[in-house]
Amino acid sequence: MTDVFYAIGDFSQLVFKGMRVLGHGPNVILWVIIASLLTYWTIKMIKQTKEADKNGTLR
Repeated sequence: MTDVFYAIGDFSQLVFKGMRVLGHGPNVILWVIIASLLTYWTIKMIKQTKEADKNGTLR
């Protein structure tokens, strides 16, 4: 059982070393993706609101 815990610990150390090497790159990529999806969603909502207002179906 000890070998399993040591293997998990070794793997975790390897992952965290890799994260240190990557730096803020993954964070920046995720923020760009989130910001672009929020922008897309907002544009779609504005278009749907204008269409509903034009059709008279806006509540």
